[in-house]
Amino acid sequence: MPVRRKAARILAISLAGLVLAGGAGQPHADEAAPAPEEGMVRLSLTQAQALAQQALRKGQPRTAYELTEGLLAANPENGHAHFLRAHALGQLKDYKTGRQSAARAYRVANTDVQRFEAAKLAAELSFANESYTVSQLWLRRAVHYAPNEEIRSRYVKAFRNVRRTNPLRFELQFSVNPSDNVNNGSNSPYNLIEGSPLVGTLSPSARAISGVVARTDLRGSYRIQQSKGHETHVTGRLLSREVRFNDPVPGISGSDISSLRAQLGVRHLWAPGKSGYWSFEVNGGRTWYGGSPYYDFAGAGVQRLQKLTDRLNLSLGIHVEEQFDKTVPTTDATVYSAFAGLTYALGTGGRLGAQLQYRDTDSEGRNRASQQWTAVATYTLGREIGPAEVSFSLGHSVLDYEQYWVILPVRGGRTDESWFGGVTATFKDYSYMGFVPVVSVNAEKSRSNISRFDVDQTAVSFGVRSEF
Repeated sequence: MPVRRKAARILAISLAGLVLAGGAGQPHADEAAPAPEEGMVRLSLTQAQALAQQALRKGQPRTAYELTEGLLAANPENGHAHFLRAHALGQLKDYKTGRQSAARAYRVANTDVQRFEAAKLAAELSFANESYTVSQLWLRRAVHYAPNEEIRSRYVKAFRNVRRTNPLRFELQFSVNPSDNVNNGSNSPYNLIEGSPLVGTLSPSARAISGVVARTDLRGSYRIQQSKGHETHVTGRLLSREVRFNDPVPGISGSDISSLRAQLGVRHLWAPGKSGYWSFEVNGGRTWYGGSPYYDFAGAGVQRLQKLTDRLNLSLGIHVEEQFDKTVPTTDATVYSAFAGLTYALGTGGRLGAQLQYRDTDSEGRNRASQQWTAVATYTLGREIGPAEVSFSLGHSVLDYEQYWVILPVRGGRTDESWFGGVTATFKDYSYMGFVPVVSVNAEKSRSNISRFDVDQTAVSFGVRSEF
């Protein structure tokens, strides 16, 4: 039997069956309601599609569903029929199957408007099924194909609402960074201490090596408790730094200075009022360096975010981490860190930021105990330059080792002073599903009383981040 004749017969049988049976009960794709040949009403595909739409408007989802049987028998790639079936299944509260039909409508869609409508429906059905992560994925697709900025903004807001509802959350940042100094190597072939060549020349592995650094930062959390003003999350993080050299270097390879950090923890958020919140966290994990375990760690920290005015925010935090060395046990360390920061929203739409950081490493290990102060200022323009949103950063750091050894103790220890800055361009006009390309150019210059740590570095970073 030709396909279209078979489809017409299915439509006729379906319609006659609906008239006789009254449309009770949820259908299945492989069932057809029996009906006598005499008195059958035959419909064209266009008429059946219109009738299915009318049935949905009248709250008759079973009728609409059964009419899509014939439509899809005639053309399995009929996106409108899949779309109508998804609506019908949604009204019948079969949200999972309905989302699958909406996904099929999305895959066979011919226009951006059709893709938007199908993605929107799939997101709604996923949310109704409490599949919040799947709903977020479909909302990203709806945002991508939104017909105008107003509707796009509406679905960005919907995405954020679903994210707040979803107990599971992921954040991923990835970048590729070509650099003229991937190993933080010296800019000089000589190792001078206070200007004196007491040690001699540096090995090739201690000098600046050009190459590429790939950074991946994956964070996840799952909310296990929520009440008024309180939330508790199980957290996890994987931070990877993979290094490749442009040219071979004697005695060292990129994998020798690659690293990985794996972390698990628990974080509790407490918001006693509308003007800010507290964050309490404990965590632990392991760091690998050069493919081998480097140290295990366990830490705890507290942070406070406080809204001072409608435009000014204050952030404060302290953290303590115990590090248990897996290579030389006598170099275990305790790291104390603290920060304070301010951000200010300008009337032009731009942002100003400033942060002061302090880090103290306490250890009995040689060349490990140190103190470091870092100040960073940031500025984001309130308007785009061409297709890019542009931000600038400038910072200064002082690192001090009270005691430092280079074969023999160095009188006065070691002191490094660094200046660093960068420009970052975010190209929001090239967004795909809410992910935007980011390009950064960064430079750093460090000077030390030990020339091994005189470092000059310039790097370009190509990355992707979520804009909402």
